[in-house]
Amino acid sequence: MWKTEIRKSSRSATLPKPSLSIGENLSALRKDRGMTLKAAAAVCSVSAPTLSRIENGTLSPTFNVIASICAGFGVGISEFLSYSSKQKVSGWRTVTRLGTGRTIETPQYRFEFLCGDMIRKPFIVLRAEILMKSIEEFGPLQSHSGQEQIVVQSGRVEIWTEHYAPAVLETGDSLAFDSALGHAVISLSEEPATVLWICDSLEAEI
Repeated sequence: MWKTEIRKSSRSATLPKPSLSIGENLSALRKDRGMTLKAAAAVCSVSAPTLSRIENGTLSPTFNVIASICAGFGVGISEFLSYSSKQKVSGWRTVTRLGTGRTIETPQYRFEFLCGDMIRKPFIVLRAEILMKSIEEFGPLQSHSGQEQIVVQSGRVEIWTEHYAPAVLETGDSLAFDSALGHAVISLSEEPATVLWICDSLEAEI
């Protein structure tokens, strides 16, 4: 299982330090809300032992678990990942140089957040490496609220969506779908395929 972490690329040695790890952010958010693990588990629909292991850095949460945590606390994913450095400004712009975005690794994907240092946006854009090679290896399809669009940047992928036959996409192809449909993305390339992933499901106010 991949270790969950937020880290800097080796190219960004002079950049400011990124935000806290997922576990530390979860702990800080939970404590700011005055919640015990048991209370947080109830609102997030994630067991207290699972939340404890995430906070302690011994468990890599899937995207669905992260979605459940964000939904439970009523925050977007960028706000969750940047919980220690919230900022609210107008007339903003932000740039992410290649390989310098905050990253999060789940068992199925390796995400890099693009221009994710600004919170309260109605969407998030990620560069994702697709790690799984088969639907059996992937496990159950994932679903959550919102809408998503995937644009293949390199390699070939197979996108599974509930109620539809799997779709094979080549470099440059794109597919959009309702996030409430169970879905999974599988790499058909020898090396992990790379996609641009746009979604609104966790940035909008809940």
